[in-house]
Amino acid sequence: MADDAARKLQFEYKVNSSLVLLTDRSLIDRRPRDESTGEVLSLAGKIRVQDMGHKSQRNKPLMLQEKRAKRQKRDEMQQDALKLKSASLLAEDLDDVAGIIYRPKTPDTKKTYEYILHCIQEALGDQSREILCGAADEVIATFKNTNMKDKERRKETEALLGPLADERYNIIVNLCKKITDWKEEETTAAADNIDETYGVNVQFEESDQEDEEDVYGEVKEDEDDEEQEGEEAVVELTLQSRADDPNKALRHSSEILNPRDIDAFWLQRNLAKHCKDPMVAQAKAKECLEILQSATDDRDLENRLVRTLGYGQFDFVKLLRSNRMMVLHCILLAQAQTAQERSQIENKMMTDPNLAKVLRELRNTDETADVVAEERQRKTMQRASRLQVGSLYHVLIALV
Repeated sequence: MADDAARKLQFEYKVNSSLVLLTDRSLIDRRPRDESTGEVLSLAGKIRVQDMGHKSQRNKPLMLQEKRAKRQKRDEMQQDALKLKSASLLAEDLDDVAGIIYRPKTPDTKKTYEYILHCIQEALGDQSREILCGAADEVIATFKNTNMKDKERRKETEALLGPLADERYNIIVNLCKKITDWKEEETTAAADNIDETYGVNVQFEESDQEDEEDVYGEVKEDEDDEEQEGEEAVVELTLQSRADDPNKALRHSSEILNPRDIDAFWLQRNLAKHCKDPMVAQAKAKECLEILQSATDDRDLENRLVRTLGYGQFDFVKLLRSNRMMVLHCILLAQAQTAQERSQIENKMMTDPNLAKVLRELRNTDETADVVAEERQRKTMQRASRLQVGSLYHVLIALV
C-alpha cells in the first residue's frame, strides 16, 4: 500500500510544477541585431581574390639570417680566390690577345707580372684582360723610362690607376723593378703607333699655278711658275709639330693633332675607317661626342670609349683621351648653327689658357685662308691672261 501511494504522489501537479524554473533575462547578454545567425551569406563585392592573405606575416629567425650572411661572405671569398687561381690573366691563350706589348719570358717575371696585374685590378676594378694588360704595359713603361723623374712617374701612374696610397705605390715600384726582360724596343714599338706620331698626312691636288702652303698657312712664292704651267702636281703636306714651341701647355696635344684638321665630321671620318656602314659610324660619332662632354675624368673617358668603339680602336681612344678638350671644342665650334652659339663657345674657350691658344690658332688660320684665296685668284687671272695672249699670237701667225 505504501508503494502504491508513493507512485501516485510522483504524478501530482504540485510535485511536477515545481521542477520548471524561470530564468532572469536581465542576467543574459542580448544578441545584436547585426550578429550573424549562422546562415550562408555571399561575399560578392566585399572581398577580392588579391586581398586573400595580404596581411599575413612571417618572421624569419635571426640566427638563420646571421648564418646566411656568414655563408654568403665565405662563398664570395672562396669565389674570389678561385677566380684569381683558375682564371689567371697569364693563361696560355695570352698570345691571342691583341695589343699587348710586354709578355714575360721567365717564370720569375711571369709571377711578378701577375702580381702587377693583381694590383692594377684592385685599382681599376673588374675589367677585361685587354684593359688590364694594356694598363700594365703603360705602368711598366713609365717606370722603365730613365728620362722621367720620380714625381713624374707617380703622376703618370696615378693618372692611369687613380690615387694610390704610399704603401701601394711602393709595392708597384718594387714589382716593376723585378721585371728584368723588358726591352727598350718594346717601348718604342708602342710609342710609334700614336704617342710618337707628330703629324697627319693630308693630300690634295692643286694646279702648278697655286703655291704650296705650309702648316701655318704661309704662302710660298714659286720661282719656276712659267716652267710648270699646264702640269698638275700632288702636294703632300705633313702637319709637323715644332720641338721648340714656347707654348708648353699645348705641346703634347699639338704633337698629335692640329686644330685646323678638326671639323664637324672629324669623328665620323675617323670612325668610318673601321665601320663599313656610314649610319653606324655616324651614330658612334654622336655617342663619342657625348662621352667627351660627360666623362668625369680620363679613366672614365677611356673606359666608356673602349666599351663603345671596341678594343680594335684603342689607339684612337688614346688619341681622343690625349686631346679631349681640343677635339670637343673644335667640333662644337664647327657644329655651331648660329652666331650666338658660336660666340658662347668661343667665350668659354677664352676662359681656359690652353683652349684660348687653340682658338687663336684657328682665327689665324681663317685670316691666312683669305690671303691664300686672294693669292690663288691673282694667279688664276694671270694664267687666264697668258692663255688669251697665247691664243691671239697663234691667230696672228695663222693670218700671216
